[in-house]
Amino acid sequence: MNYKPSLISWNLTKKCNLRCPHCYLEAGQAAENELTTDECLRLLDEMKPLGTEMLILTGGEPLLRRDIYDIARAASSQGLWVVMGTNGVLITDRVAQKMIECGVKGVGISIDSLDPQKHNSFRGGPNAWEHSVRALEICRQNGLQVLVQTTVMAMNYDEIPALIDFARDKGAWSFNLYFLVQTGRGQQMIDLSPEATETLLGDLVERQDSQRPMLVRAKCAPHFKRIAYQKGLGGLESGGCMAGTQYCRITPEGDVTPCPYMPVVAGNVREQPFREIWEFSSVLRQLRDLDQLKGRCGRCEFKALCGGCRCRAYAAFGDYLEEDPACAFQPTGRALEVQPIVWSDAARARLERIPIAFIRDRVRQGLEAYAQRQGLTFITPALMKEATAGMSRPDVFRQES
Repeated sequence: MNYKPSLISWNLTKKCNLRCPHCYLEAGQAAENELTTDECLRLLDEMKPLGTEMLILTGGEPLLRRDIYDIARAASSQGLWVVMGTNGVLITDRVAQKMIECGVKGVGISIDSLDPQKHNSFRGGPNAWEHSVRALEICRQNGLQVLVQTTVMAMNYDEIPALIDFARDKGAWSFNLYFLVQTGRGQQMIDLSPEATETLLGDLVERQDSQRPMLVRAKCAPHFKRIAYQKGLGGLESGGCMAGTQYCRITPEGDVTPCPYMPVVAGNVREQPFREIWEFSSVLRQLRDLDQLKGRCGRCEFKALCGGCRCRAYAAFGDYLEEDPACAFQPTGRALEVQPIVWSDAARARLERIPIAFIRDRVRQGLEAYAQRQGLTFITPALMKEATAGMSRPDVFRQES
C-alpha cells in the first residue's frame, strides 16, 4: 500500500484566548520556539509532493498568528484544501472575507453545549458561546462551509441530539462529535464508559438519514464504522483510524506525531525532511502494520475497517498497538465475507468527481463495505445516495476548475 500524508492537522501555535480543560495541546501561552513564517512556507513546499491534499490549520487559536493568512494563502495556492479550526471568538465579517481571499474552504467551530453558561464555563471565556454562535452565522453568511465540532462528556451527553439539530439549523456542512482522549489537560477528565460510547455511536449512525444533507460523524471513535456495518446502515465512508497511515499532526515546534492526541514523536521537521519522517519513522511504520495490533483489536474481524483508536490505546496503556479501551465489542474470530463488487459506469463516474483522492478512496471502501453488508454486488448511483449522507448535497462532488 502506498501511504501518503493525505490529511495533516497543523498546530500552528500554542497561543490561545480560551483555556479548555480537555485541550490536548495544553494551549494558553505561545510556545518558546514555534516555527517561523519562512519555516512554515518551506514545510508547505514539502507537503504537496508527498500527496497531501487537505490541511487543517489550528492551534491553540490559529487566528492569533499574525502570518495565518500568508500560510493559508500559500497552502491553497498549491492546491491544498485548507480548513481552519478555531473557537470562533475572533471571527468577524472581515476575518471571514480574508479567509475566503486566502482560499480557506471551511471553518471548524467548537460548540460544547446549548447552554451558554455551561459552554462558557467549560471553555474558560465569559462570552465564548455568543462569539462562537455568531461566528457560525458570519461564516455561513459569507459563503464559508462550517463544521460544528463538539466534544462529548458527562456534562453534555444528553444534549447531543439537540446539538445535532442545532448544527443542521445553522447550515453546518458536518457535525463532528469528538470522543475524549485523555491526553494533555484532558488527562484529568473522565472518559465515557465503553457502553455509553457504544450507545451514542449507534445513535449517531442512525441519525445520518434524518440529518441529510448534513454529515454526522464521530471523531476519535473509529468503531463508528464497525457499528455502521453491523447495523447495515450508511456511514461506512467515515471512521477507521488514520493515524500514521493517511494522517499526521505537526506541532508548533515542528514535531511530527501520528495524530494530535498522541504525543509520540516520529521526528522533527527542523532536524530532518518531512518526507524522511513520513516514509521511514519506525513509529509510523508500526502503525501501518495491522498484524502488530494487540488484544481485542488484534483479533478483531473489523480491524481493517476500524483499527481502534491508537491514541486512546496509548493514553490508557502507554502502547499505541494495544486494544482500544473505549470499544465494547468482543471479536468472534470469524472473517467478514468478501464478494467481488462491480461498479456501474455512472456510479464510477460519480465517484471520480470527488476532488480529494483520499476522501474518494474512503468513500469507495465504505460503499463496497456497505454493499457487502447488504449482500449486493453491484454499485449504482442510487445505492451511493442511500449509503452516503453527503450524496444529497448537489455540490458535494463538484470539481473546481
